[in-house]
Amino acid sequence: MKRILAVGLALTVSAGLTVAAAGTALARPNCDVPDPPPACDDSPTEPTPPPMGSDKYPMGWLESWEYVGGAVRVSGWASDPNGGPVQVTVQTDVPPAVTRPANLWHVERNGFVGFSFTVPSSALAGVHTFCVTANNVPDGSQPVPEVAPLSCPQYRVVPAAPSGLTLSTGYQEGKRTLDVTFTDNSVREDNYRIDLSWLQTTPDDTPTDPGLPTTPPGGPSLPIPQPTWGAPIPTTEVGVARAVIYGTPDTGRRTWHFTHMPQAFVHVVVVSNEAGLTSAALSGGISTR
Repeated sequence: MKRILAVGLALTVSAGLTVAAAGTALARPNCDVPDPPPACDDSPTEPTPPPMGSDKYPMGWLESWEYVGGAVRVSGWASDPNGGPVQVTVQTDVPPAVTRPANLWHVERNGFVGFSFTVPSSALAGVHTFCVTANNVPDGSQPVPEVAPLSCPQYRVVPAAPSGLTLSTGYQEGKRTLDVTFTDNSVREDNYRIDLSWLQTTPDDTPTDPGLPTTPPGGPSLPIPQPTWGAPIPTTEVGVARAVIYGTPDTGRRTWHFTHMPQAFVHVVVVSNEAGLTSAALSGGISTR
């Protein structure tokens, strides 16, 4: 009987202690005093600023590049303080972009941080730009740095040059003639140009044809003529005479027949114009004597 009473007393005391402890935890502080405790301060607090990110930018250098026939080869190095290998991306005007790891041995950097690879690029005539960037290696913190640009070089592709120049002379109605035949290899040209020049030692009595003007030394600037088949070449001045003919865009074998040619050695230059650029010149010469 004494044991039972002892257990009951212990349970009673324990329950009392539990209730007392709970009552203490739920009790509100007395704020109506001259010096209230800190718990009574209900003014708003400023949020804690986020920690500064430890993620670092990648770095590197495009050391060399070369354009060869529809492809660009790039070489250099890239590294990141957070780790590696760094992924290097090359974006040309031939999508998609190409990404490769910078994991080759680089002697000057004394580590496996080098890259060297080839990317398809445009072979069309014109000026083209490509960009090389090093991608960040994240360390898990915020903010994450963006990619690091290494370089954005430009290269130039000149129009395809004409080829296969053939020159022949003859007579037509007692006047000298010149046939200029060539192959136009440009498929996107704006036009092609035939330039004839010779040393005129005596005046010629051929009437001037405004369709194909010449520019004597010190003469005025003349308008661009329209293509005219079989038009006579005006040679009314003594000195260096010149005739410039602009042909409409075309591809393949082309022949121009010129009449009323002077008695002289005629220099011939043929070029293609495309995308604001001029091709390499196809040139030759022939005597009409």
